[in-house]
Amino acid sequence: MNWLKKLFGLIHPPKVKELRHMEDSELVERYREIEHSAVLKEYLELKKIVESDEFVQKKYNWTTTDYRMTPTHETAARYKELLNNSDLQSYLEIEGSKRLNDFLRFKATDDYAKLQDSKAVKESAVLKRMYDFEHSDDYQLYLMFVNSGLPDEFKTLMAKMATPEFKQEYAFWSNPNRWKTTDEYQQEVRYKQLAKRADIQFYLKQDPEEIARLEEKVKAKS
Repeated sequence: MNWLKKLFGLIHPPKVKELRHMEDSELVERYREIEHSAVLKEYLELKKIVESDEFVQKKYNWTTTDYRMTPTHETAARYKELLNNSDLQSYLEIEGSKRLNDFLRFKATDDYAKLQDSKAVKESAVLKRMYDFEHSDDYQLYLMFVNSGLPDEFKTLMAKMATPEFKQEYAFWSNPNRWKTTDEYQQEVRYKQLAKRADIQFYLKQDPEEIARLEEKVKAKS
C-alpha cells in the first residue's frame, strides 16, 4: 500500500497536519496584523461616524431639503423683492439727498409756518424752493415709506447678505450638489473605499472566537 501512495504522490497524513497547522498559523497571523493596523483603526472610526444618528440625519437634511424651503432662500428672495421695488429704491435715493435734508431742517424752524402764506412764498426764493419740494412727488414718496419699516428691513437684509457667513450659507444651500461639498461626504467616500479593501473584507469575515480558538491551537502545536 505504501508503494501505491508513493506512486500516486499521496501526502503522508503527518504532512497534511503540518500543512493545516501552517494555514491556521498564517490565518491567525494575518488577522492579528490587520487587527492592529492603522487602516483598520481608520475604518472602524469612520464606520462609527458614518453610521451614527447624527451623521445620518445630516446627510438626510442636506440631500433632501428643498432650497426654496430654507431660511437662506427666504432671506435672499425677500431682499430681491425689495431691491426690485422701484418706489423703495427711489425713496432710498431721496432719503440721502441734500434737498430732503435741507427741507427737514427747515421744517424744524419757525419759518416753516410761512409756507402757508402764499404772498411770503412768492417773495422768497428759499420759501418757494421749500414749498415746491413739499408738494413734489419725491417728498410724497418719502412720506409713504419713511415710517413703513421697509427701508430698515431692506438695509438689514442688505447688511446680512454682505456677511461672509451668509455668503457661505447661500453658496451651500443653493447648490443642488451641496452634499458633495461637505467634509462628511469625504468621510463617507473614504469609508466606502476602505470597506472594499481585501484586508478589511478578510478581517470582517472572520469570527473572533474562531480566531482565538485557532490561536490557542497554534500555540499548543508550537
